Amino acid sequence: MNIDEKSGRGKKKMNEKYDEKQGEPVLAAEGLIRNYTKTGEQKGKDEIKVLKGLNFQVDRQEFVGIMGRSGCGKTTLLKILGMIDRQTDGKLYFKGSDTEELWKDELADIRRRDIGFVFQDFYLMDSLSVEENIMLPMILGREKESVMTKAAQEYAEKFLISHLVKKNPYELSGGEKQRVAICRALINDPDLVLADEPTGNLDSKSGKIVIDALTQINREFKKTIVMVTHDPQMASYCSRIILLKDGLILDTLKRGESQEAFYQEIIGRMAEL
Repeated sequence: MNIDEKSGRGKKKMNEKYDEKQGEPVLAAEGLIRNYTKTGEQKGKDEIKVLKGLNFQVDRQEFVGIMGRSGCGKTTLLKILGMIDRQTDGKLYFKGSDTEELWKDELADIRRRDIGFVFQDFYLMDSLSVEENIMLPMILGREKESVMTKAAQEYAEKFLISHLVKKNPYELSGGEKQRVAICRALINDPDLVLADEPTGNLDSKSGKIVIDALTQINREFKKTIVMVTHDPQMASYCSRIILLKDGLILDTLKRGESQEAFYQEIIGRMAEL
């Protein structure tokens, strides 16, 4: 059996398991640990313990925020959740399947098809048009041109950038670039969207446009979102916040009816981080 056959069989098994258990969380972490070996003179002698045994889950259609000070492990955790990096120990389940049991090509397929990524620095290709940047995951998946063009146009219209599709990214503002990145993240209709400081490089007006777009993705498109942010105002849009401190979960905050009250609660807890 070749790798493609193995990959197809693995994907079928994963999807069947998820279909049978509709209550299964999109993500589940059990004892997640991530250590890095120090480089330089201390190489091989000591390890940097970034994540120290995290246990949590993310349910379907949740909008979960991850907050903590610089160096607490937020981005490392997001990379593991997106299967860009591997944990040193512990388990990560994606739609009920143990990610350690998946082949590398299966993981690549999941990252392309089932997970949408939104980064602080956009990662758009200036040599491509806005439309081509949006279509990129479909291009890599060798989708038909007519299907790609239609999908790109639909998302561009939804996020109010249809007038920009023939431009190049270097001609856009930061907020416009991030909306392009959001369209790209959604083009394959993923189950999960991972956002790493999506408003970090934006002014307050552009940041508000982007967080409104993410809220729309969550509420109207029914997408599950996990967002790393240092901004309590942006975090207040989430339904739940995981507070990280020194590689451990300090606490989990849940939003009630009032966004303002949630914002004030987040502000009050930040001193503990």
